[in-house]
Amino acid sequence: MTARRILICMHDFHRGGTERIALGLARAWTEAGRDVTILSGSIEGGLRDEVDPRVAVVALDPPVRRGLFSRFRLTRAMAARLESLQPDIVFLPGNFHALLANGLRAATGAPIALKISNPPVPDVPLAKSVFRWLTRGVTGFAAMNQGLRHQLQAMLPGRDIVALHDPVYIGPVPGRARAGKRILWIGRLEQQKDPLLALDVIAATSSLHLTMLGEGSLRPALEQRIQALGLQDRITLNGHAAAIEPFLAEADVVLITSRYEGGPAVAVEALAQGLPVVSTDCSFLLHDLITTPEAGRILASHDPEQLAAALRDGIRNSLLKQGLDRRQAEELMDVDVRDLQVNIRARLAQNPPGKPFSDQKAGASSGEGER
Repeated sequence: MTARRILICMHDFHRGGTERIALGLARAWTEAGRDVTILSGSIEGGLRDEVDPRVAVVALDPPVRRGLFSRFRLTRAMAARLESLQPDIVFLPGNFHALLANGLRAATGAPIALKISNPPVPDVPLAKSVFRWLTRGVTGFAAMNQGLRHQLQAMLPGRDIVALHDPVYIGPVPGRARAGKRILWIGRLEQQKDPLLALDVIAATSSLHLTMLGEGSLRPALEQRIQALGLQDRITLNGHAAAIEPFLAEADVVLITSRYEGGPAVAVEALAQGLPVVSTDCSFLLHDLITTPEAGRILASHDPEQLAAALRDGIRNSLLKQGLDRRQAEELMDVDVRDLQVNIRARLAQNPPGKPFSDQKAGASSGEGER
């Protein structure tokens, strides 16, 4: 038996990295011959029109919209649909959806795979115990990088855990002469991404211009801070962008100010275009990517002055047109989206119940030719 019917459970089509990657995986699995369905609480969020037309979308009716305790209501409503959908495997695309696992487990015998897209728990008492209890219905975990995998293995001894890098979608970027003043920031305008820090970094420079791509609840606060700092002419809040390649073509350095990340895809996309990345120390993955001065800098400090100095260093490297090339970035990320399919097949077809997912590459699997 192979995983012919893959069910992706999502709250909605929110414009976040987790949802964008889930849509990319759905498309790739469909191209590999799988029957993929997205079960969503609602079609709100902006990404519904980007779903591959070959992927079925089943939206709950009445819809379950995001809100306080909405994931508990979402679990009950989705569990009631599993019998009719008959999935071979259920895929939960990120930490946000972990709360669904136990309720869905009670409604289906299909394996449940949970992608861990950020550090799983804060460093507070009892957090690990709560996470273990909340995910007891998960069959296997797919960590975004080896660092997260090691964290999970220490927290969940004996559980099935593999490292599975997100696919990164890199489009061509037209070449241009570097201007030496343009900084690009990409992400949701939320506390995790700390966009207010990006404003303080620009304020600590004399002439750099910052373009910010993304939307979120902090936009009013950003607009107020921009006015207070007198940066109206040096910061552009562009909102959501369907494609980031034109903005990468105009940038000299990419700035990441997140407090924590699983694996910021924007760093790979920037490095693949030869753009240095200056980032806070927010992800294990960055240490695998930014290994030379030409690639950028990772700073443990969130001090705006230190980040501003790192931006100036990055601009010098950008003007030299150095950084990782596309091949190196793709190799570092290991972007073959078939990895998860191989692990699914191994779990369903080759491994007896209770045996861990095999942590293997698609090309090393006996099912390599099965697309």
